[in-house]
Amino acid sequence: MWEVFLYINPLCSYCLKVERSIIDFTRKNNIDTQYHFVTTFNMATITDYMLMKGYKPADLEKRNEVTENIFEAALLYKAAACQGNKKARSFLMNIQNEVNVLGKPFNEDTIKIAVEKSGLDFKAIITEKNSEAVRKAVRKDQELTCQMQIEKAPTVIVFDDDDPTKPGVMINKFGSQTSEDIINENLTAMLEKTMPQPNNTGVQTDRQSRIINIDNFRR
Repeated sequence: MWEVFLYINPLCSYCLKVERSIIDFTRKNNIDTQYHFVTTFNMATITDYMLMKGYKPADLEKRNEVTENIFEAALLYKAAACQGNKKARSFLMNIQNEVNVLGKPFNEDTIKIAVEKSGLDFKAIITEKNSEAVRKAVRKDQELTCQMQIEKAPTVIVFDDDDPTKPGVMINKFGSQTSEDIINENLTAMLEKTMPQPNNTGVQTDRQSRIINIDNFRR
């Protein structure tokens, strides 16, 4: 079985394309997979997102707005997880699609649409969103992001649980931010080429992927 960690910006269409691609790959190859979506936002990922949206990174007002929206989306995702991880992932992908594919504003109406499409209870999510448990879960994601030195969103880390001696594969370059076909092709090639293999050093880096020792990540 594979264990897949996806470090993502909860509002990013690029992240959505990678999410779809990795799910499609594991389904096509009949790989039993456990997914972990980790919401990620820091100075670097927010700047990347602003550039993708055509905003000026030096625009402090816009940066604050983007940061607040991403944090709000992360809280909503964690609140949705209280109703089941599968539905929460569906909500996350729906809100990414609504905001950055369909171009809708990130507001209550758009959130409601994403919630309804995911079969979730809107009132329960809004209630849970501001709970200490949800905020703690978001902080935990941020701590894990810092601990793993994740600098890009999206970043994918794959472990082969059938062989715990193998290191994990980290992928954070997918060859395109716009073409899902190119992302699919590159992700497939990288997974087939760089599936975890034992190594002597535990750490290996190349142009497209970085191999990390499983002990450095698994908790």
